[in-house]
Amino acid sequence: EGETLLINEDKDDLDVFEIMNRRMGDSLKVSAFMPNGIFPSDQAKREKREISDSVPHWLKENCITCNQCSLVCPHGVIRPFLLSKDEYEKAPLYVKEQCIKPIEPNLKDYWYCIGISVKDCTGCGLCVKNCPGKLGNKALTFKDLKDEVKDKKQKIADYLFNNISNKNLVNKNTVKGSQFCQPKFAFSGACAGCGETPYIKLLTQLFGDNMIISNATGCSSIYGASAPSTPYSIPWASSLFEDNAEYGYGMLIANNTIRKRIAKIMSEHLDTKNGPLYKKWLDNPDDYQNTLEVYEQLDKDLLPDCLKPYKDYIVSRNIWTIGGDGWAYDIGYGGIDHVLASGDNVNILVLNSEVYSNTGGQASKATNIGAIAAFASSGKKVAKKDLASMAMAYPHVYVAQTSLGANPMQTIKCFTEAANYKGPSIIIAYTPCISHGIEGGMENSLLSSKLATECGYFPTFRYNPETKKFILDSKNVNFDKYEEYLNMQTSYKMLKTINPLKACELLKDNKEDAMERYKHYQKLEQDNN
Repeated sequence: EGETLLINEDKDDLDVFEIMNRRMGDSLKVSAFMPNGIFPSDQAKREKREISDSVPHWLKENCITCNQCSLVCPHGVIRPFLLSKDEYEKAPLYVKEQCIKPIEPNLKDYWYCIGISVKDCTGCGLCVKNCPGKLGNKALTFKDLKDEVKDKKQKIADYLFNNISNKNLVNKNTVKGSQFCQPKFAFSGACAGCGETPYIKLLTQLFGDNMIISNATGCSSIYGASAPSTPYSIPWASSLFEDNAEYGYGMLIANNTIRKRIAKIMSEHLDTKNGPLYKKWLDNPDDYQNTLEVYEQLDKDLLPDCLKPYKDYIVSRNIWTIGGDGWAYDIGYGGIDHVLASGDNVNILVLNSEVYSNTGGQASKATNIGAIAAFASSGKKVAKKDLASMAMAYPHVYVAQTSLGANPMQTIKCFTEAANYKGPSIIIAYTPCISHGIEGGMENSLLSSKLATECGYFPTFRYNPETKKFILDSKNVNFDKYEEYLNMQTSYKMLKTINPLKACELLKDNKEDAMERYKHYQKLEQDNN
């Protein structure tokens, strides 16, 4: 049917997404698109790919409502919900039967439920692997997809996802609270168990309402913009591989220029009916909640003609520039250096898989000594670039390294501190990748991430220019675990087979280099505190 169906211009039974999914996009007319050529976002939720035969099944009697399953899910498939009394009473019986009462006293008037969009699940197993359960019994197990669909688990998820409101009842700057926020990035086509997407999903849960993302070319741009299946429901754009830092910086400059015009216009019209709201905006133009309230309360019909073209910029925006280590360490480093040197308020998130993941696992300057990668087939010979230390050469730059598997609260602190700092920030996040060849598969990606920090391979820290303090979060590393971490990855284990003469020397250099870096960070903490 997909090959032979013709578009009937008199019918609206097919939209742009459906036509492109049937590989008939060349038959689309300009008039088929939204006004001004805007392409609809948040379309990935429509695919329901059903690519995994085994999917997670929630056992509510074993759940401690920690929300860790939602945190680690790379695809936004599993989410917790709090139902108010009214929402609970309106819910179908098959939803009510899944609800439990939260243990927190302040949530006694609500019901807790986990929704799992099983048709979107990739079966990576991270949620099951990382579920702490209750008294040794996990709250998540694997079941057959067909059985879960038959038992209305997809219907439960669809109802929860579409009918239950977000509630600001638990501090969102916590693991548990953040997961009650709706992600603005979900159901992407990233690899099962991807180490990158949980960071992006969490970032959108913390700041999604006022985020704009500038994305470098790489894995994150491919699963971020695979038309028509777009996973974002916030403004997102990608330019070239090499210019992403400049691209995001240009967004900031344009945004700031327009908002300066808004400030000038508002200051000249304080004696009008909207004047008190203009004053409120001028007192705190960068606070999202404040500017949103102003925007919603303004009488739009009474706006000066010179302000009307800029009204959509009244609400503040938080610009994040995202890309991989191939961009940040190599091809786009010059742009990053320029943006960091500017002193302006741009936030950079580097998803560091230590290879060019999207194009075949080639070595980058983030690749460590001894790692097997394309263009380093016998093991990389030189040390990786210490991008964090280079960024800290600028005392006005917020710099952090984070590892979600090691300490998710530290990740949240990095994100919130960077967003609150009114200057350039860069966060380097460790992202296990399928190209690492992790022992046991990608369900162990968070275990790999945790061990990378515990053994000193990837220490976590934060430097905040406002306090002038360097905080080494991973204080008690155990370098005796270093070989255990390396042996978890084919990219290192292969070295003894491929280059037996140099393997021991290269891996020894790898460890010694890590120990020297860690000593450097320890000294930074001592000197800055």
